[in-house]
This record gives sequence, structure tokens and C-alpha cells, in this order.
Amino acid sequence: MGWLEQLFQTQFLPADVYSVSRLPSKLEWTDVFGITTAGLVMSFLATIYPARRAAKTDPVEALRYE
Repeated sequence: MGWLEQLFQTQFLPADVYSVSRLPSKLEWTDVFGITTAGLVMSFLATIYPARRAAKTDPVEALRYE
């Protein structure tokens, strides 16, 4: 965030306005991996029901009323 403040010549969290003048952050790769995995699993699970239902549909019956 420091390079953004230097780029825009401003301070995003001025100490005279906010009680916290900076927000510390640390990237944990285990968190990134866990969130990515959970997102992929939920996406996969969300596609199972529509795919199974579409597989059971007879194409002739589906196209008859188009």
C-alpha cells in the first residue's frame, strides 16, 4: 500500500483522522490454496445437479415444443 500512497501522493489512512494509521497484512499461501480449493469444489458441486437433470431429458421431447 506504500507504493500506492507514493504514486498518488496521498495517505489513505491519516493518523490524525483514524486510530489506525496502517493495516498490516500477510499473505498466507495455505489460505490461498484453501480458498481456491473450496471455490473449485463448490463450483463443481453446483454443476452436478443441472448436468444430471439435462442428461435425463429426452432431446426429442425438449425440442418438440421449441
